[in-house]
Amino acid sequence: MSSAMSANIISPEQASLLLHRLVTERIRVLAWFTSADGSVKAKVSGFVTSFTRDIGMVVSSQHPFFTPDTTLPATIVFSDRAVAGSVFTYSDDAEIPEESALSSGLFISFPTGDRLVLAEIRPPK
Repeated sequence: MSSAMSANIISPEQASLLLHRLVTERIRVLAWFTSADGSVKAKVSGFVTSFTRDIGMVVSSQHPFFTPDTTLPATIVFSDRAVAGSVFTYSDDAEIPEESALSSGLFISFPTGDRLVLAEIRPPK
């Protein structure tokens, strides 16, 4: 981990607040998952629709608030246990070029070595 990256490590409590904000404010994100060995990669543009102990963290291509009758949206589910044991780093808007479609991001490094980036998608101007 680079020194700049380690300087941005945040506590699990802070990460929980960020995830809660993504869920409650229905913020569009780009979720980019990479397995530890690089054999699995997935990108989903959508929403964090759940972050609970029972279900875990769910990233979905559709949000039931915006598209209530959507069937079979693309989803990625991460268990609460996996998320709770992770290391979190954060980048804010100041670290991302203004012309980028992406905004602040939460980087989740799972205990297994898998990684997930949740980058906010800037609303169109």
